[in-house]
Amino acid sequence: MEISRKPFIWGMIVGLFISVFLGGCIAVVAAKAGITPAVSPLVVLTGWMIFSKMFPDDFKGFLSSMQVTGSAGNTVAAGVVFSAPIAQVLTSEITGTPVDINLPQLIIASLSGSFMGWGFVGLATPRLLADPRLPAPEAVACDRLIQTAISDPKKRPNIKVSLIPGVLLGILSSLLVHFKILAAKIFSPTILGASFPIYLSPIYIGIGALVTFETAILLFAGGVLNSSIKAVSTAQGLPGETFRWVGGAAMLVSVIYSLVSYFLDQKKKKTPMEEKNQQVNLELLKVKKNEEMMSKMGIAIGAALFILLMFMLKVTIGQVIVLSLVGVGLGHVLSNLGGLLSLQVGSSASPVSGTVFVGLLVFSIVALLVGLTGLQGALTLVPLTVCILVAICAANDSSQDYKTVYLNGFRVSQSFICQLVGLIGGAITIPVILSVIHKTQVLGSPELPIPQASFFATVLKSLFIETEIPLKPVFAGLILGVFAVLLEMWGKKRKMILSSIALTVGIYLPAAIGIGAMIGQLAKILGSRDLKGNSNQGILITAGFITGDAFFSLVISFFILFGFSGGVASSPLHWSASLVALLMVLFGIYYNYKQKD
Repeated sequence: MEISRKPFIWGMIVGLFISVFLGGCIAVVAAKAGITPAVSPLVVLTGWMIFSKMFPDDFKGFLSSMQVTGSAGNTVAAGVVFSAPIAQVLTSEITGTPVDINLPQLIIASLSGSFMGWGFVGLATPRLLADPRLPAPEAVACDRLIQTAISDPKKRPNIKVSLIPGVLLGILSSLLVHFKILAAKIFSPTILGASFPIYLSPIYIGIGALVTFETAILLFAGGVLNSSIKAVSTAQGLPGETFRWVGGAAMLVSVIYSLVSYFLDQKKKKTPMEEKNQQVNLELLKVKKNEEMMSKMGIAIGAALFILLMFMLKVTIGQVIVLSLVGVGLGHVLSNLGGLLSLQVGSSASPVSGTVFVGLLVFSIVALLVGLTGLQGALTLVPLTVCILVAICAANDSSQDYKTVYLNGFRVSQSFICQLVGLIGGAITIPVILSVIHKTQVLGSPELPIPQASFFATVLKSLFIETEIPLKPVFAGLILGVFAVLLEMWGKKRKMILSSIALTVGIYLPAAIGIGAMIGQLAKILGSRDLKGNSNQGILITAGFITGDAFFSLVISFFILFGFSGGVASSPLHWSASLVALLMVLFGIYYNYKQKD
């Protein structure tokens, strides 16, 4: 079935505005927490609440088109924020002054990655969506919300106790912490020298309530390991970035395992029973020749922009040829892997950072072999890394969005153009927003720790400048990676999704994120009384926390840019005030997840 022309176009237009707005908010979240939650359910809910009377005859088509376009900005935000600030971290550590963001280069890099990722996942979509073993959690959630929206208005969640207080509490918490009326850190108990901080952070807690129970447990376990590794490395006088090497090496093992599993699964022949149970509507997965050609053109445009970027970076012709072949090849392999893993564990928990870590290592080795060395060589590699990471993120988001379209009974390839429009909008605006927050709060500062980019900067510094790798932390990480893979294999035998990369990603993220995620998950479980429990109101309030905090951070950045100074000095408040605010956040999650759909 095709989406009617009018709701299709309007869904794309509305989705573009949502894509740019949410992408800007999530860019701040990514810089603060290192995590970009899936926003497709929030996009659907926004369309549901605001535009429910706009297309009474084809509201499902409007929502399907809008959610594909509207979530794409979040994709670009992840790709750009996780990689572009590498340059600022490197120059700050080496020269003492972070470089400014080169907007033309960053926009071209974002566009290149958007076109390549969009093209590669478009060609792979029929194969990815035909696999019934891939649960696609966000797509299923979006499908459920859309079906409810069109079937019975009485089933709409109560936004007066969910979305509205979630957004307001997210904004208010950020405001009070920003002006030092509330303390960000509430507790920080120490056990055997390891610190386990608990923050008043609606972002961390909201993300924890959105992910699965297994993912929250693994993120928490990774946070515990993070604190323990820091305590051990401090006691032994090791460098502060030791935990990043441990986490990075662990991710390397788990990503290689995921890559091997991916290619083996493609060659695995289905049993007659699997063929019988597949029940795939092939008509909805059919890609017309002109649409297939459009995807190939997208790849070609992305590759051309990639080459243009290298000429802007003033590399030699030989380096252009070698790096182009390797870059496009990595974009192809890792985009396919990103789409697959997103459908396995959801785009929120998909190991984008771990995937790009492998690509960064390969890219770095090739760059060194063709003569890119020192700080300048590392800085030359950064915009090219942005291209690859944006491509991976584009595939990560697209696979979930296309699955939603499929579940709603529409032909998937019709929505290809929606995704591309949203990606282009994000690729142009997100670099501008990143430049603004860098000028106001400084990327890499305590306010914007950019954990992924900081770790990637450590990798490039070791390879290009110090030309040595700390072997002990790497070996320790490899052992942890093997353990994580064995745990995932054990889980598969019991039909449990214990993502090895969810654990290894948790190791190098700040421990407060894993701890906050577990607290949010516990509040959700207590409310729903079910490890897999969910509710529309629960999704609304957690999405409200995340969006409210991110929206405030984005707005305050623009105020500071134009001369308004935050951070008014005040006497510290008693910790109980922050604890009350934390309990309000947790009660909101508990209450709304208690409401059954």
